[in-house]
Amino acid sequence: MARLPGGLAVWRGRRLLGNSPAPRSSGLLLPVGASRHPALHSVVIEATKYADVPPPVSVRLDGAPVVRHHDGELVVGVPLIWGLTADQLRVVLTHELALPASRHPDLVRGLLDARLREPGSDKAAARHAKLLSATASLLAEAEQVRDAAAVTAAGGGLSAVEDAALALLRAATIAEVFTAFAAAEGTRVVDGSAVRIADLHAGWRLRLERWGAPAHDPAGVCAALPDRHPGLAAELRALDPGPLVTLPPEAPGLDELSADEERALAEAVLPDEAPWTRFADLPVDVYLIEVEHQARGYVEAVHAVLGRAPDNRDELAGTLLRRPVDVERARRGLDPVTEDDAQPPAWMGAALLAVVVEYTLLRKGWRREHPLLARRLIGPDGELLDLNELVRRPEELRHHLGATPTA
Repeated sequence: MARLPGGLAVWRGRRLLGNSPAPRSSGLLLPVGASRHPALHSVVIEATKYADVPPPVSVRLDGAPVVRHHDGELVVGVPLIWGLTADQLRVVLTHELALPASRHPDLVRGLLDARLREPGSDKAAARHAKLLSATASLLAEAEQVRDAAAVTAAGGGLSAVEDAALALLRAATIAEVFTAFAAAEGTRVVDGSAVRIADLHAGWRLRLERWGAPAHDPAGVCAALPDRHPGLAAELRALDPGPLVTLPPEAPGLDELSADEERALAEAVLPDEAPWTRFADLPVDVYLIEVEHQARGYVEAVHAVLGRAPDNRDELAGTLLRRPVDVERARRGLDPVTEDDAQPPAWMGAALLAVVVEYTLLRKGWRREHPLLARRLIGPDGELLDLNELVRRPEELRHHLGATPTA
């Protein structure tokens, strides 16, 4: 009787897979080849060699932070391409492509893919549980093979084990961070109606390039990975993904995307029927509301620290600059600091003041250079002002306060 790696009978594997839904497409997938996105195509070809598998029939871009191989098609998520180095992406692709030796690779891959899908109805959940039980040894053997292939793709040797683990950890972190970014920035309300951001991924790339995106729950990501990668479990438990996801200088490049391609990528993660817009077309009010909320919080905290309203803008600015910890604690409803508490960094007060200055200038007709770049403003006459840089020059920042905001 023919058996799959892990000892599962082929006939039983096909029966179990028949009860599992096929992978869902996430919208229009963009083709990749030697003439279109050649840098990514080269990384894919390298990965197939390390995984010891033939090249996929087709390679396509997706807007979701995924890597998936099904029916000969390799799907690579743009968020991963812009968050990983070329070496890390090669490791992640190799891990996805590699399989234990089998006469039925499509069946093995289908069973592995089915394990990662969430069940829907109660009946589907029961089938899913049956699938999990029947394929436990298959998954364990497959993951050992995949982890070993990932280490080989990272260069082999002891140091490559940690490099492979870091690549998989960063990929999982990027998936979490991008999902949070898309939820926060992908849909906005303009004139009372929801709109979707067609250039969402361009905004993601800009955020990574300029500031990085915070890793919201790295501890949760780290906790789940060792069980999925038994060959790298010890290294994964010892690694820290870091506080930020950034655009690495060695990231594989993509050819410039057209407006239609950008929208197709966004549609993969923003499936609602709301109309489309672009970041550049968002009105100031979309982010002014958030800035106003922050500025009001700091101004009201100054009132609490002083026990009264500040006499003028200079006293407002001076309190923010000289007593930032007191202001921040008052904003959070905490008790004042004591003399034994550590001194705040020199830039802290200027950072609080920059929020109030941004609100003041937005109310005076300024706008952000890009809605995602807080405190980088363009004036009515086209003047560019980066308040983040002026944090190092608090007196100049103070000058731009201009007039006490009506907060």
